[in-house]
Amino acid sequence: MLGVLCLPILLSAQPLSYTVSWLGIPVVDVTITLAESDSSCHAEYHAQTRPWFNNLYSVDNRHRIWVDPAEGYPLRYEKRILERGRADSLWARYDRNSRQVVYANGLIRPWRESAHSLFSALLWVQRHDWTAGEEQILQVEVEGVVWQVSAACKGVIGAREKGGSVMEIRTRFERQLYGEPILSTTDILTHMLPGKGHQLRFGLDTERDEVMWIEFGSIPFQVRAELNSLPEHP
Repeated sequence: MLGVLCLPILLSAQPLSYTVSWLGIPVVDVTITLAESDSSCHAEYHAQTRPWFNNLYSVDNRHRIWVDPAEGYPLRYEKRILERGRADSLWARYDRNSRQVVYANGLIRPWRESAHSLFSALLWVQRHDWTAGEEQILQVEVEGVVWQVSAACKGVIGAREKGGSVMEIRTRFERQLYGEPILSTTDILTHMLPGKGHQLRFGLDTERDEVMWIEFGSIPFQVRAELNSLPEHP
């Protein structure tokens, strides 16, 4: 359950660090970095369990995503997994011309160019200019399976000391649309997050487009990630 844990996909010009807690107990440290160019945005996300927790469930996982800077749709995805002693890796290339996702293991799945990957969808939600009560419907591909995902802005839930406000955004996996899984076993994040009715809730700093906290699940399996510090913008 703790892997979802690692989930804030929040991009910043400077590295961001998050502490992920399970039932209020810190168990995972997450670092997210971003590089941008004219042709793509590249994000790397590193999640690692704290030493004391490794005997229960060890995680040292990296996810990388490249997206089109103009429209936000995925170009390429890679992951390197070291989880409970099991090592694995995967890459995927999103081909608009053939409308396919081509995976490193040789499998090919259909892909509509309006569909996001899991990570590009979270980035799009983060950067969207939300208004209270607004709802959006997205198509999100997760390792071969495309889901219909709803995203809704619940409005302002607080103010920040240095200005700006925090909005609550909720996303929900509604139903599978098409596709078949490409892996029989995957990492805990990719395994736990997709599922009919599964929700992701997060607080978005509306001025800086950065996520302050993110939650998944419910007690006794609720996981929450919180931003440790907010880097100074130039």
